[in-house]
Formats: sequence, structure tokens, C-alpha cells
Amino acid sequence: MDPWGTAEPMNWWTLVNRTRALENTAFVLAANQGAQMSHYPPFSWPGGSMVVDYDGRILAQADPGPGEKVVVAPIDIERLRQERQRRAGHDTRAHLRSSLHGYARQGYLSPAGGQPISIESLNERIRAAKAQLP
Repeated sequence: MDPWGTAEPMNWWTLVNRTRALENTAFVLAANQGAQMSHYPPFSWPGGSMVVDYDGRILAQADPGPGEKVVVAPIDIERLRQERQRRAGHDTRAHLRSSLHGYARQGYLSPAGGQPISIESLNERIRAAKAQLP
């Protein structure tokens, strides 16, 4: 079983992308690396980049696994506009209240304590975590 929830029965990658497309009435272009870093366990990227339409239908998807892959699908913007007009009563974007999200601009939510995150600081955190491994 995949510990990252990218394979059945916990295929969160597909589930989340399809859900976001449907609830936002938007196309989702979801890019995901297909690689494994054996020197940075347990990190891995299962691939499976995909294009999902506004109804949550997967239009194209790369096979999971390492290697370079290209995903291509038609995106009909005019049809999307028509659907957004037709579904005006169910458009969840109308419920967005961005004025309530001021907390997101405050530094205390930053994992780096308000400091800019850099590659060096991330590498230091990885080294510190690896040093704690048995």
C-alpha cells in the first residue's frame, strides 16, 4: 500500500484534483513530479500529472512512476463560461469572503517563524531530522 495515499483505496491525488475542479467550476492542471530521492527518504513523488475539467472528469493523466511525461488535453474556455453562467446558483466562488482571510498575511503562520524560506534552511531542517533517526 502506498504510504502517501496516491494509490487505491486512498487515491487522494486524483480525489483532491477532481474535487477542486468541481467545487470551483474550473479546469485543474495538476503537475506532479515522477521521481524518488533515495538519499532523502521517505520523500518520493509518484507522478500522475493530470488535466481535470470543471465537472471533475479526468481529461488526460500521465501514468504514475518516474520519468518525464507530457499530459495534453483540450480546454474549452467558452464552454466553461457557459457552465459558470448556467450553474450560477451553485458557484462556490460566490461564497468566498477573502476579507476574512487577513490572518494568512501574518508571519506567525510561517513554518520558518516569519523568516523567508530558502533551500539552505530546508536542507538544514532535513539534515537535523536525519540526525535524529536511529
